[in-house]
Amino acid sequence: MPSNTPRNERIAPQAVNKTSAKVAHVNMMTDTIIANMPPDGLRKILRGLLGVDPKVTMKLNELAKNYLSETTPDSSPELFKYEPYPSVTSAFSEFQRRYRCLMGCGLGFASIDLLVEVIRQVQPVLFLEGKEITELLMDTLAVVDADIVQSVTAVQKELQTASGIREMNNQEEAIVNGLRDLLVECKHYAERTGRDFVFDRGFSRIMKLKGISGPAVMPKEPAVALKTLSPTRSGRGNIEYFQLGSLSVPRMFMGLWQFSSPAWGTASTSKINKDFRKHVDAGFTAYDMSDHYGDAEVVFGSFRSSQSDALSIFCATKYCVFEPITITKDVVEANISERLLNINASTVELLQLHWQFYDDLQYVKMAQLVKQDTRVLNVGLCNFDTQRMNEVVESGVQIVSNQVQFSLIDLRPTFKMAESCLNNNIKLLTYGSLCGGFLAEKWLNKSAPNMFAEDMTPSHRKYFEMITVWGGWGLLQQLLGVLFEIGQKYNVSVSNVATRWVLDHEYVGAVIIGGRMGISEHVDENLKVFSFKIDEEDKAKITVILEQSRAQDMFDAIGDCGAEYR
Repeated sequence: MPSNTPRNERIAPQAVNKTSAKVAHVNMMTDTIIANMPPDGLRKILRGLLGVDPKVTMKLNELAKNYLSETTPDSSPELFKYEPYPSVTSAFSEFQRRYRCLMGCGLGFASIDLLVEVIRQVQPVLFLEGKEITELLMDTLAVVDADIVQSVTAVQKELQTASGIREMNNQEEAIVNGLRDLLVECKHYAERTGRDFVFDRGFSRIMKLKGISGPAVMPKEPAVALKTLSPTRSGRGNIEYFQLGSLSVPRMFMGLWQFSSPAWGTASTSKINKDFRKHVDAGFTAYDMSDHYGDAEVVFGSFRSSQSDALSIFCATKYCVFEPITITKDVVEANISERLLNINASTVELLQLHWQFYDDLQYVKMAQLVKQDTRVLNVGLCNFDTQRMNEVVESGVQIVSNQVQFSLIDLRPTFKMAESCLNNNIKLLTYGSLCGGFLAEKWLNKSAPNMFAEDMTPSHRKYFEMITVWGGWGLLQQLLGVLFEIGQKYNVSVSNVATRWVLDHEYVGAVIIGGRMGISEHVDENLKVFSFKIDEEDKAKITVILEQSRAQDMFDAIGDCGAEYR
């Protein structure tokens, strides 16, 4: 039943800035654009504006918070109905969009407050005797489960301060406990009745969140102690390996960034674990994740620690600093403890560091403190440019890798970073090597897509913009044609050729391929990457296309690796 109690989503007063007394005039012609431009056009324009200056993003978040506060509904609508069968009402989608906007602009606790209402209303539906829950409703609730995960990530960001993670206040604890208690009731009911517990991922994530209100606590007996990690080289293909610091690992990592959002789809824990197992059995034993990829660390850690071959499964995660912070030994140790708690291990094989603000030189101190922590077996970087990577190396920290964007579309690593990597024995771990899936047969001889169509993901939108800057959709079609021709020669896919091209650079250690665990997998296709080599004739054909691109202009305009995030 809907709630008749007025709701303010418990947005803390200090979380929303007072509306500025300053008003900027919008001239008549600009107002005409806003009033008449199709929504998809406005979205594209807004994305372009956000790339002009980081301050624009900050202002967007501020204005979004104000708007959401001003438009808070007086009561919650009815979200679920019982007849003719249990399902969502027409009001559900709008309610979902609202709590997603709240988490997106940094109001994590307010978004959880609305998710409490969702779970409260769905409980009678789940507990209903004599009526089957339809597959459609179960799929919807699986998305809600993923929304809970993303909301907890927003809460983590809200708790971040310059001195580390702060404790939740009483109001915030009440919100989190309210959701936790409802999920516990759902879990107990599922256990009693033998039904599937549809909120397993959200429950696991929020239970981890409880631990960050105070000092992180490690389990007494972690399931995996990985100082003796020994990757096996079994599998169905001739997977190549390389030396990454103290360990030998596959040249293809599975990336778990899709756990960041249900925009890439979502699946139950059992389906996710089944796909993890399929990848490991094929020889794909290395996984890349981060502290802000939703519940990626938790799900991976739970899977790995339950496997008999856990010591052969490699974890690369990240310690990311996106907001101003004072780096101390305690702050660094607390973050490492949180990573280990999430992955259920006593050591982490590779911890990659991201630092947002180069004018704050604490990134060197951060790297030094991480290196001193014996729980971190190898230290890497993420989205560091050449200058700052060199600074960290010159400070005496042994860096084994830098994770950056590198593909046939984004050649920036070839301009400066390649030489430094070769001089310092640093391997690149590359992402975006398939440009969000655009380097594939499915886009050959196709018109440019609508970036805001239902089947488009955040990755599509991100890399479509890169393609536009690189040379446009027409040049991409020429490139796809050449890659298809080469693929026919070796009986492999366009994606295989694009991946192989990146791997054939000696300073590249591994390519990170996005793994939509439990949703779709390309194990057999990915194995084919190691079945062939691109010869000089193939490279020459590719080079003809690349020479027509604006690769140098991209480097000059965007900057060195990682500059697109700053």
